[in-house]
Amino acid sequence: MLIGVGALYFCLGGAMAYALFSSPPPEDLELSIFLLGKKIDLARPPGPQIKASVRHYLAAPVTLGDGGSYERRFVPRDVGVSVDFDRLERTIETLAANKGDVAHFLAKHRQDTTGRIDLGLPIRIDDEMIQDFLLNLKYDYDRKPQSAKFDMDSRTITPHREGRQLLLDATIAKVELALKEGRTAVPMAVNISQPASVTDDLESVDISRVLGWYETPYCLMKKCWNRNNNLELGGKLLDGTIIGPGETFDFNEALGPRTEARGFLPAPTIEQGILTETPGGGTCQTASTLYAAAFFAGMDLVQRRAHSRPSGYILLGLDATVTYPNIDLVFRNPFNFPVVIHYKVADGKMTVELLGRERPRMVHFIRRITQTIPHQEKTVEEPEWPKGLSVVTQLGIDGFRVRRYRIVYEGSHVERELTETVYPPTTMVTHVGMNASIPLKDFVPPLAADDHTPYAADKRIRFYLDEKNEFQKIIASW
Repeated sequence: MLIGVGALYFCLGGAMAYALFSSPPPEDLELSIFLLGKKIDLARPPGPQIKASVRHYLAAPVTLGDGGSYERRFVPRDVGVSVDFDRLERTIETLAANKGDVAHFLAKHRQDTTGRIDLGLPIRIDDEMIQDFLLNLKYDYDRKPQSAKFDMDSRTITPHREGRQLLLDATIAKVELALKEGRTAVPMAVNISQPASVTDDLESVDISRVLGWYETPYCLMKKCWNRNNNLELGGKLLDGTIIGPGETFDFNEALGPRTEARGFLPAPTIEQGILTETPGGGTCQTASTLYAAAFFAGMDLVQRRAHSRPSGYILLGLDATVTYPNIDLVFRNPFNFPVVIHYKVADGKMTVELLGRERPRMVHFIRRITQTIPHQEKTVEEPEWPKGLSVVTQLGIDGFRVRRYRIVYEGSHVERELTETVYPPTTMVTHVGMNASIPLKDFVPPLAADDHTPYAADKRIRFYLDEKNEFQKIIASW
């Protein structure tokens, strides 16, 4: 009994499958096969028709776009796309002969009741070629979000810019699907990111009041041009930066790495008390001027490190050294309104203003130099130099112990902040020739003299060579 029932169901199932998958289309349904929008003439061999349409498609431009303003054209065959012609021809011949799964194929692929079938392309893609193409496109397309900024010279707003990133694998999948369907436009798979502040955020920002400012001088001589480039570039990158209410400003994060690829040039800088030359030399002046302006604006001072020796462009106790990414300058906006940084670098002066709606705090600066630490002197004998020749390769600078007070007035509230800073002395190093057999005339020492401006307790000291080729100095008080 059970065996008979099972046999009956088996036979019924087989009959249904045959009717569904093997029966020809209804007699009143005319079969129309289209490829790339063109109807295949079933009265003629399909091979030449296929090749003509497909080869034209593979050689024609296809547009890849993000749905916005970015578009890039490519030719499918140039990025490793090919089509299996034999498979495509067999499919058409099978359908034309009403063989195989014709009814099933019609149910799945026809777009209307007329028996129309739009065939997809059995494409193949060279993985290496499509990845190379999209990686180059990704390099051109990807960008970080850029916050809206004030153009401080014109007092206008530079609009924000969204960040964007091409998603490689997802875009390859979209390319494959679009080309299978014979489309001439392919959507890119992208990730869009928003900046910290957008243009609308700046419309209501008030920058009518100067909260604090500071100014430092810089050298205009030709030897300082690389350093001046770094000052101008740093000021340009930071100018118009907005610090929101309660937000923290991080100098290294805001300015980024000081590399030649970003436009910074090698210039003198101080590392661990030694004068050297590195890309971005002079950035400490950019940081120090900003720190002093933040000091007098009443910003909350979070992180600052003094130089290892006094700097000739700023008062003791107001300098700040920075080294990317380890030594940083950080301060916080304590007010309930945004604060905007304004840099101006021109005519031998770097000026920083912090601007906002009002000036809630007044600041007084009191400083005492509690100790002067005399510098040492060191002589290095050079047996391969002519006797009588000496070169000061490192100028001696006294050290100082500084006690600094910042008195902050906010209404009836007064706070006094005490900071102590020690600037260690810098040893004077002189290289002296010892060889009497080497003529002094025309000898060029392999070590250069230290022409860095020395410094002594708020006095700039400028050394120069007089007519007798001897060092002289001028002391100019602030």
